[in-house]
Amino acid sequence: MQSDTLANIPLFGEMSPEQRAELSHLLKEQHVAATQPIFWIGDTGTSFYIIKHGKVGLSAPDGDGQEMTLAELAGGAFFGELSLLDGGRRTATARALSDSTLLSLDRHEFQAFLLKHPTAMLLIISELGRRQREMVDKLRGVANVNQVFQEQTTHWNRVADTIASVSASKGFVIIHLAAVVLWVSLNLILGTKGPDPYPFPFIAMFASLEAIFLSIFVLISQNRQSEKDRIRADLDYQVNLKAHVEVMQLHHKMDELKKLVESQKA
Repeated sequence: MQSDTLANIPLFGEMSPEQRAELSHLLKEQHVAATQPIFWIGDTGTSFYIIKHGKVGLSAPDGDGQEMTLAELAGGAFFGELSLLDGGRRTATARALSDSTLLSLDRHEFQAFLLKHPTAMLLIISELGRRQREMVDKLRGVANVNQVFQEQTTHWNRVADTIASVSASKGFVIIHLAAVVLWVSLNLILGTKGPDPYPFPFIAMFASLEAIFLSIFVLISQNRQSEKDRIRADLDYQVNLKAHVEVMQLHHKMDELKKLVESQKA
């Protein structure tokens, strides 16, 4: 039964049934009561876990220090595979959300198993390489922030953006300059009979009102652009950080497995 469970886990799925059967004998059953922690973020990782029964939550603190749920795992799911391979510190806190039964695999016993079965080690290296390719493909498929932002733009936002864009154009300045010159010239020629005689109160009032409304629309557009830049910067940071961490972890795991293969040959 436990051998069948291992067959559904990518790291062990390509192993032979005999290898999975031997590996299943290394699994130890562990019972965890609801709300009890299984491990804390930052703890040294020594075991890999499979959920036999129950439910487990993975969480980590966000930028404000508040606990953020990363995943909720049910029976048949697994977690802690990073520490199984590199023995590094836990990247999240695991806590039982209900009374749970777990199957744990110790890292040192797993290393001894790999030394005994070099072919299984090569299969795991292949799986890690496949994961790295998938990770790169996912990063390539990240949604364009400009497209997402455009889809969330309301009609009012589009109007503000259009007015701000037009008011900053060269044509807008030339047309305004020409209109003011013509208006002033006309009223100077007509004198007191003109529609807006000197000191031109109408055009002064119109220019003041126009400046107020244009300033409002420009500020709205600038705020939206600032929000877009902030989202883009956050997204770039998260993608770059995730790519860096994932690639470094995969390289570290492969280096560890390479050392095990070399020590076996020696």
